[in-house]
Amino acid sequence: MPFELLNPAGLEPPVGYSHVAKISGGSIIHVAGQAPFNEKGEVVGKGDFVAQFAQVMRNLKTAVEASGGRPNQYAVLTIYITDLQAYWDNKKPLAAAYREVFGKYFPAITLVEVKRLYNPDCLVEISGMAVIE
Repeated sequence: MPFELLNPAGLEPPVGYSHVAKISGGSIIHVAGQAPFNEKGEVVGKGDFVAQFAQVMRNLKTAVEASGGRPNQYAVLTIYITDLQAYWDNKKPLAAAYREVFGKYFPAITLVEVKRLYNPDCLVEISGMAVIE
């Protein structure tokens, strides 16, 4: 593996993410923010945070696979959401949607609440960086 996920002593125990992604080789693939659009450019699950999150997970998988990689080669994900309470209220179904693509693999993840996203119907967008051998 051209990168190593680390959780150093002295930092809080991570739940659902890793603290550090140490890149040591491979090709670095930057994946632009994936919003809940289908292949026709339509927003999936308008007003439904879980449906939108699940679509974004599928889009991340499609993007990395188009580069010759796999979801477990993402070293970093940055999650932008418009409603932190919706995230907290739906942790179990969101975890199920995440595991459908990533299993129990948790790269370095940052979660940020934002006022709005580019498309006002979008509730979540996730960008990432993968390292492919």
